[in-house]
Amino acid sequence: MLFFSTTVLAHQGTHGNNECLVSVGHIELRVSGYQFKGSNPDKHYCRNFPHLGQTIIKFDSTTTDLSGMGLEIWLLKRQSWLGLISFSDNAFTIVKQFPIQYFSKQVVSIESDIQTRDIYALKLRLHGLDGKTTEQQFDFFVGVPFALVLVSVSVLLLLFISFIFLKQLRKV
Repeated sequence: MLFFSTTVLAHQGTHGNNECLVSVGHIELRVSGYQFKGSNPDKHYCRNFPHLGQTIIKFDSTTTDLSGMGLEIWLLKRQSWLGLISFSDNAFTIVKQFPIQYFSKQVVSIESDIQTRDIYALKLRLHGLDGKTTEQQFDFFVGVPFALVLVSVSVLLLLFISFIFLKQLRKV
């Protein structure tokens, strides 16, 4: 922990990470999510949103001019674990459908108040300039604080190792 800076940078997080990219046809969209809770309210998220509540997700591209193109978005929630594992079409159910938005300023965004911990997905339908549509799905977690879970497991493991070490010292 001594090697990591404690300085909090605005808009830190997974922004720009390859995991935050989704290919819809030949167009690569960057996903940037925001939740205004926790110790870093300006942090970007894409695959794991650790808090419940207001969630904003925006889509843009750093490589393609999206002017005139439209994006339809459906927010989906996991319906079936078996369906999710088997990649079935009934794995998710529609929570909210957003009307088509056009990339007039190179950015499309959605907002939803997510109150249930689960696996969610965004079904994206990109409307190209040529009239063709392309679909893709982007899965993500909401309400699972993976960092807190990992730190807790690490502390428990450290305590266990310390206990074993002290027990071995007593035998000597």
